[in-house]
Amino acid sequence: MQSDPSQSPTPLLADTVIRNIGQLVTIAQQPIDEASGPLQVLENAVVAVHDGKIVWIGREHDQEHEFQQDEETRSDSITIIDAQGAVITPGFVDSHTHLLFAGSRAAEFHLRRQGVSYSELLAQGRGILATVQATREASSDTLTQLALQRLNTLRDYGTTTVEIKTGYGLDVTTEETCLRLINGLSAHEAVAQGLQGLEKVRVVPTFLGAHTIPPEYRDRRSAYIDVLTEKMLPSFVGLARFCDVFCEEGAFTLEESRRILTRAKELGYQLKLHADQLSASGGARLAAELGATSADHLDFASDEDLDAMRDSGVVATLLPGCSYTLRSPYPSARRFIDRGLHVALATDCNPGTSYCENMQAIIGLAMSAMHMSLEEALLATTINGARALGLQDTIGSIEVGKRCELALWSINDYQEIGYHFGTNLVRSVLVES
Repeated sequence: MQSDPSQSPTPLLADTVIRNIGQLVTIAQQPIDEASGPLQVLENAVVAVHDGKIVWIGREHDQEHEFQQDEETRSDSITIIDAQGAVITPGFVDSHTHLLFAGSRAAEFHLRRQGVSYSELLAQGRGILATVQATREASSDTLTQLALQRLNTLRDYGTTTVEIKTGYGLDVTTEETCLRLINGLSAHEAVAQGLQGLEKVRVVPTFLGAHTIPPEYRDRRSAYIDVLTEKMLPSFVGLARFCDVFCEEGAFTLEESRRILTRAKELGYQLKLHADQLSASGGARLAAELGATSADHLDFASDEDLDAMRDSGVVATLLPGCSYTLRSPYPSARRFIDRGLHVALATDCNPGTSYCENMQAIIGLAMSAMHMSLEEALLATTINGARALGLQDTIGSIEVGKRCELALWSINDYQEIGYHFGTNLVRSVLVES
């Protein structure tokens, strides 16, 4: 007896269908199975995609829909991708990096291991200012090539969205150049450099002119604050999604940070802070006061400041790569998670305090030194990284309606993440745009 065609489900538009997925780790904000938590794992799964967005998720045997191409844009057939039993997770969201820079500070790394402090290095003219000098002297082509190489490495380790800060120019011309270069890390630029597939990495630009006081303004701090608030910020509207400030002793005071960020907010920037990394600077409380999207580092934030961040919806971004490089105590993630904050993890890839493009390594550090479970670390590097960029409704989990940004792993079980360390477990990334 033939089935009644009128009872058949309406075909779904799809241009790509991914089959034979061994485990699909969804990180879903609204899990398919209500009895499961956000780390729901589907065995033998299928994902269908149309126009860069996920349109269907399920198990092979649960599939109810036929898929069809859009009549106006379809090619000869739907692209079928055989995942070959791979574990698939959302692509990593690296929400804090300083990826555009020139020069090396390897010597500083070894000086620290001889007991030289960060403040002593700054007094010697090393630290951020050394990178500022190298970046100012580098050509745009050199800066672009270096950034593209680092982006390629990030992608190879599973990152599909990355935030990139300025902060190594510290003058109007170089900061603008760096912002335009960050925005230019696009498909055209990537292919022009011969780095195929790099166009698959989404880049989020952040203005960090308030990284440190440049040498030419060392004795005129207030004049540099004027340049930031009256020249740079108004000029860079539309070039940066976020404005960030390094609120710390030796960088920018609490009141200076408030002035810069208040002006940025008036101009329409979203806000971030480097807060309470080396001392109790008050940055975490300021982030809560101004409604920042995230506050990052937070090694010395008080319990009261963390409560204020939670109540204001500020994401806490922890950066274990810095603790590793600086040989400083790792902040306990339990302190943040148990207080109800959304916790993100990021590489903080930079030449001085965390030269690392590998989010898998960050997960390992978080699990071994910060008391995070694998499930918490995966949330922190996907959906909470997206929250730290205000993109949680677009990326960071595998859900219908979200952009297709996936990491395919060469493992049999997702629990091998963090367990099998010291090697790259990601086979490839898949981004449908």
